[in-house]
Amino acid sequence: MTETMDQPVAVAVSDGSVAVAATLAGRSGTAVIGRLDDTGLKKHIPIGTRDARRLSMAVDGSPVTLRPGSGRYRRGSYQVTVVHGAVTYRFRPKSPDVSRLTRDGRRLGDFELTTAGTVDITWHEEAAAEVSVTDAAVGTVLGAASGTGAQFFLLMLLDLLGQVPDRRVPLSSRRPGCSTGRRWRRTRRPRPPCATCS
Repeated sequence: MTETMDQPVAVAVSDGSVAVAATLAGRSGTAVIGRLDDTGLKKHIPIGTRDARRLSMAVDGSPVTLRPGSGRYRRGSYQVTVVHGAVTYRFRPKSPDVSRLTRDGRRLGDFELTTAGTVDITWHEEAAAEVSVTDAAVGTVLGAASGTGAQFFLLMLLDLLGQVPDRRVPLSSRRPGCSTGRRWRRTRRPRPPCATCS
């Protein structure tokens, strides 16, 4: 089970930078991702790039290692890894719109970037008691800077190729004796229509 927790998280977006300030149980934490240059920006990436050489990240004022995936055709390529001291965070797609944050393999919660630019957080119930303010800051800044979720490869391929014509044949358009198939049957190859349907 999961639960949504009320947690003050402020996201500040400027040209080439995303900064997050989070508070939880009287403690505060920050996370910042900055872009080092404006070369070859990608519109579908909120911060403009997934190239680790052109990005920097700090958590609570200390530099951390940021390793974003290339964001190509495989879902796994959208994973982002953050190494903060002895802790390793992984931020990977769970669905087309949602990404999951883990800490050292421990599932923490799910993050979704909204159209308004905010990040919705749903903590997993079994981990909610141990979630830290740093977890909230890291997950939120990753979602706001690199986006959340990823399409399945097949859907991405269909988007690239354009809409595929629907070969379904409505039941109302067939007559008794027609062999074109059942209602809304999909066929791999178009069959010649029967004499009554042509």
